[in-house]
Amino acid sequence: MPDKLYIGADVSKDWIDLAIYGQPATRRIRRDRDAIGAWLASLDPASVALVAFEPTGGYERLLRQCLREADMAFARVHPNQIVAFRTRRGVRAKTDRIDARLLAEFAALELSQRGLAPLMATDDGLHALVARRRQLVALLHAERCRTELAEPGPVRSSLEQVIDVLTAQLELIEAAIDAAIAANEQMVVMAALLRSFKCVGRVTVVTLLAGLPELGQFSGKEIAALVGLAPFQRDSGKRRGRATTGYGRPEVREVLFNVARSAIQHNPRMRAFYQRLVTTNRRPGKVALTAVMRKVLVSLNAIARNREPWKGAVAA
Repeated sequence: MPDKLYIGADVSKDWIDLAIYGQPATRRIRRDRDAIGAWLASLDPASVALVAFEPTGGYERLLRQCLREADMAFARVHPNQIVAFRTRRGVRAKTDRIDARLLAEFAALELSQRGLAPLMATDDGLHALVARRRQLVALLHAERCRTELAEPGPVRSSLEQVIDVLTAQLELIEAAIDAAIAANEQMVVMAALLRSFKCVGRVTVVTLLAGLPELGQFSGKEIAALVGLAPFQRDSGKRRGRATTGYGRPEVREVLFNVARSAIQHNPRMRAFYQRLVTTNRRPGKVALTAVMRKVLVSLNAIARNREPWKGAVAA
């Protein structure tokens, strides 16, 4: 039995089921600030090693905020990791209480062995603004694609009106993002440093500031794993599977993909790195592009850590 408590929290719309590793009993509390606060007040922060929960479409945000305020370590666990853990444990039944126990077991048996650094606090307001920007961009793209195929008439007119509304809303959200960054001196400095890397633009910077507050706090390998750009093996017996990447933070990977595509054309260092992988090492283009994404991320992590503009040198 571990000396400290590993707690699993299964979050739903109305309540949170809680389980402690090694203890058969579970507890259910309302998903509101008062109930969460009362539960946290009943715990000794020094006795809690980790609280693990899955992302549930935003319902977990209140729990995350309360855990931060209570200064308790927590981890958001990718659902696929819990599915794999459930399979290994041979658990077929699925209830909220069982899920809470699985999260507690996963925290105690696996997360505790990884030596993961605690998640850094992010600006929830900026994070929400950047998420809304992504939604509006996706909606605009969909409506513009429909407009290209629509015949002149009421349908096309409706689409054009919606595009005008979405465009106006996007401008308002982007202005709010700029204001939020301008109000934070540290973000202003960090934004300027990140923009010093050739091919990193405004969208990439705001996405990193909102979605990757750990930038500059972790090692290159740790930050790559956190984002989902660290390859992991799939070997079994004599079979050697192909190393793949995944999980992590898809919104960060998306902007890094666009940076990498631009960098292999306009950033001499990244272009040389990509060409060496493709020509000398004979890596497929997609694999080489993923390697460039990782290289860009590690370089940006070094910029954030050292608080110095990019000088053209790429950290390994």
